Amino acid sequence: MAAELHEFLTRDHERLDKLLEEDYGEFRRGLLRHISIEERVLFPELRRRRGVTEIEKQLHRDHAALAALLVPPPTAVEIGQIKSILSIHNEIEEENGGLYEIIESLTGDELSALMERVHAIPEVPVMPNVDSPIVRSSIATLLREAEDGRKKFR
Repeated sequence: MAAELHEFLTRDHERLDKLLEEDYGEFRRGLLRHISIEERVLFPELRRRRGVTEIEKQLHRDHAALAALLVPPPTAVEIGQIKSILSIHNEIEEENGGLYEIIESLTGDELSALMERVHAIPEVPVMPNVDSPIVRSSIATLLREAEDGRKKFR
């Protein structure tokens, strides 16, 4: 049972990295579900056991920026920004002492029940891509907040 969560979500990162290169629509759906798992299952578990942590705040900022980048039609710019965020974000989650290890150590014997909740998270409904000045402004703000947080976090 050890490292079950870590293994499952790390494999999902690998799957998403591949999809980003091959099938953007599938990547988009998969990333939104992955974010939903962390926001709806892992973060509440972390808060319940440790209160609000800096790791949660940073990962949440990254999730907001990533979700915003999925709104407009993808160009090389958005895909590059997504890759840049994920390269650091995934490391924060996967590294020794990262989110996944923390959650596994905190949940102990309750990990099986947590994994049931993880697997029960449904796909997130995906809206058509849209682009507008407000979308671009929101993306810029969320990217700045995520980057500023990363500077403080590391």
